[in-house]
Amino acid sequence: MRRPPTRARVVAGYARTAPATCAPGRRDAVRWPLLVALAVGSALLVVVLGLFAGRMAQADAPVPEQTTLVSVGAGETLADLAARYAPASDTATVVDRIRSLNDLESSAVPAGLPLAVPYQPGLAPASP
Repeated sequence: MRRPPTRARVVAGYARTAPATCAPGRRDAVRWPLLVALAVGSALLVVVLGLFAGRMAQADAPVPEQTTLVSVGAGETLADLAARYAPASDTATVVDRIRSLNDLESSAVPAGLPLAVPYQPGLAPASP
């Protein structure tokens, strides 16, 4: 019967140990360019989604029911009038409403022409 090795035998080299069969653990290098690209991509995605949500909220704003009579200035377009008198609503929808209120065929209007324009009460129109 064999005895288990004692400390004296192990230190003296009597006990044989098996050699290590696996290599020491290797650390992967951090890939900073990849991390930076992911951060920038995430930030851009958040900005795009925020802009899209803002556009959707603006498109859902109704066209004001109240109208006011305005005179078209030189070089003004229907989009300019829509942005000035109904800034919270979608400009294209307000332009369509101005066309239907005034029986206009196109967006070209001569200066000095009086037009009925949807007006958002409580908001002072921006000066031209």
